Amino acid sequence: MIAASSLRWLRSSHARFIGLILLLELVFGAALLLSVTQLVHASLDAADNAIARDTRDTLLEIGREEGDRALASAVIAHTQDESDAILLLARADGSRIAGNLSGWPPVIPPDTAGIKAKLYRIGDADPAPYTIAAARLRDGRRLLVGESTDDSDQIRRTVEGALVTALLMALPLAVVAAWLVVHIIDRRIVHIAATAARVGAGEIDRRVPLDGSGDSFDTLGRTINTMLDRIGALLAELRTVTDSIAHDLRSPLTRLRVRIDRAMQSDNPIVLREAIDGISRDADQLLAMLATALEVSRMEAGIGHDRFVATDLGAMLIDMRELYEPLSEEQGRALAVSIDVPITLPVHRELLGQALANLIDNALKYGAGTMTLYLAEEGNVILVGLADEGAGIAPEREAEALRRFGRLDPARGIAGAGLGLSLVAAVARMHGGDVRFARRNERFAVEMLLRRQIGDM
Repeated sequence: MIAASSLRWLRSSHARFIGLILLLELVFGAALLLSVTQLVHASLDAADNAIARDTRDTLLEIGREEGDRALASAVIAHTQDESDAILLLARADGSRIAGNLSGWPPVIPPDTAGIKAKLYRIGDADPAPYTIAAARLRDGRRLLVGESTDDSDQIRRTVEGALVTALLMALPLAVVAAWLVVHIIDRRIVHIAATAARVGAGEIDRRVPLDGSGDSFDTLGRTINTMLDRIGALLAELRTVTDSIAHDLRSPLTRLRVRIDRAMQSDNPIVLREAIDGISRDADQLLAMLATALEVSRMEAGIGHDRFVATDLGAMLIDMRELYEPLSEEQGRALAVSIDVPITLPVHRELLGQALANLIDNALKYGAGTMTLYLAEEGNVILVGLADEGAGIAPEREAEALRRFGRLDPARGIAGAGLGLSLVAAVARMHGGDVRFARRNERFAVEMLLRRQIGDM
């Protein structure tokens, strides 16, 4: 049981996160160790080289100014003063003239600066490391000066040991830091998970608490809250739609049942024909209602954007006027078109035309006087609307009028499903806009606000 739990923990994101931090700690620590070690080595080598070259150059200067005997005496004196150094003045064949080496080492070139080698001094049982500078004199003799690197090597070992110790001490600190980071992240995630669990349990009003920091978790929480707000609005609309469907379908279904009962009780062909015609009309009304509701749902889901085409909106309004002008004249109404500026915009032509048809139908049913389809522009917003001389909708009832199956009380006696304005609103949202009710010159107007996209300008 414990082994299985340990395996699960090792496969968890916590273990991977802690392992990642440890790996990064090792990589950065090793890189720091390497870079500092190289820097220390370079500095110590440069110091050793400088000492060896300075001693060599000083001896060469003595030889040039005071002669060969003075150079040999200086080598002997320096050998006695510097117990850790090596010096050798040798003939051209490498045999010793003065110094603490028995002869010229074959591994050392006659002219060099900064070479490292282990050499035996006279009287030493073991070789010692030196940084060597050598020079050839004009008569073929050779001068070798070596600076012991024991102190430098000790400093190197001390620095490397300190860095390795620091790295090893940093590892447990990195584990603690990683655990603290995981704990902090867990605390933030726990709030989100708890909110999701509460929402899943039915508390749809629960929201992720925000701390206002604006970090990634705060952004995630804000996004989730926006999603939950949208889900809550959709659920509320679903409840409203369900209630409205139950209310608005009761009448046509009751009529269907009554007509079916009458048809079943009568043998009169005329009565049967009338009943069948009535049943057909009611069925068509129900099918149209459900088709419109489905279309609204599809638009709310964002389906149909692939059918956007560049459309001359002014020409589209003129086409709608020609289509509905005969029906308007039959009801004694006039239908006009007002175009402030020609506008071409990518739209879903069929759905936008259906939305305009719904506006005209609503105006014919509930409005009065002359109807005007108009096209205008306000900044980056395109206005496509219809105005008439009717009383319109009271401001406090506007939101209700836009709901699916939302029918205001005076409209209950007129045939319809309450989907006209909700479809108009869905079409506007599909085009990145909204619906607005307005009063223009004492006329009531319903406007679709279609927003231009950057690429449409």
